[in-house]
Amino acid sequence: MTAGPPHRSPFGPPPRRPPGPPRHGPPDRRPRRAPDAGSRRPARPTVHAGPPRNIRLLIEYEGTRYAGWQIQKSQRTVAGEILTAIDATLGGTDKLIGAGRTDQGVHAEGQVANFFTRATLPPAEIASRLNDLLPADINVLAAEEVPLSFHARHDATSRRYRYQIAQRRSAFFKRLIWWVRQPLHLDPMEEAARVLVGRHDFGSFADRSAAIAEPRVRVLAAGLRRGDFLVSFTIEADHFLPRMVRRIVGVLVQIGLGHLPPEAVGRFLSEIVDDPAQWTAPPSGLFLERVVYTPARSHP
Repeated sequence: MTAGPPHRSPFGPPPRRPPGPPRHGPPDRRPRRAPDAGSRRPARPTVHAGPPRNIRLLIEYEGTRYAGWQIQKSQRTVAGEILTAIDATLGGTDKLIGAGRTDQGVHAEGQVANFFTRATLPPAEIASRLNDLLPADINVLAAEEVPLSFHARHDATSRRYRYQIAQRRSAFFKRLIWWVRQPLHLDPMEEAARVLVGRHDFGSFADRSAAIAEPRVRVLAAGLRRGDFLVSFTIEADHFLPRMVRRIVGVLVQIGLGHLPPEAVGRFLSEIVDDPAQWTAPPSGLFLERVVYTPARSHP
């Protein structure tokens, strides 16, 4: 079978490109616009491995979206987010040791953690790389190299927590406060808070379903701070029991409402009872404010 004539487009042949000057070099291209200097990120240096190092982090976070600090299976946690960032930037680490195991919905202004790495990056660069990957509600405030023997939890001499009670509705701070709608009488609350100072058995204020190695806690300071619409309860101690601060706050609020006398705190410290559990304050108002170390344990 003989081939027929080639197929021709009904629209006619394509237009011929007009002749131009002979090309003696690469094709002519439009010049590319240089990127704005302010929009370019500096190149990240390669991570080199060296001897083991211990890096201490100072961290702040809003805990509303997290199931607490501690790693939990199938749960989003603060430590889990930071470990993911460490793995992506430095090649991973065995574990992240936190000074305070904050519960679900609890916040921190001064959480301390440490981890081991062989990365040779300066501490400031480590903090910068982690913040590039962390969500907006977790922020590394500082990083520093510390002795290999430093342990964020065991070496802490005390921790300070703050609980924020609002005396009016707020359009901005709902996730960071507990709004108590009824008026509070602060003088009896302050009287009761002073009883907490000293070494006491805080078993009545603890979640006794959790393992408690030492129920006796040495409270260094406890008191109220009055603001325009916030009442802040602060407490510093050598260690804390599960739910302890939130149940203390719940009892103080009951005293401020006139439902309990100030002497109730002394009774709960002298005998183990279950009463405070029913008044546990919500986690939204609680902050880990600060972790304290002796200077010799926090610097090389």
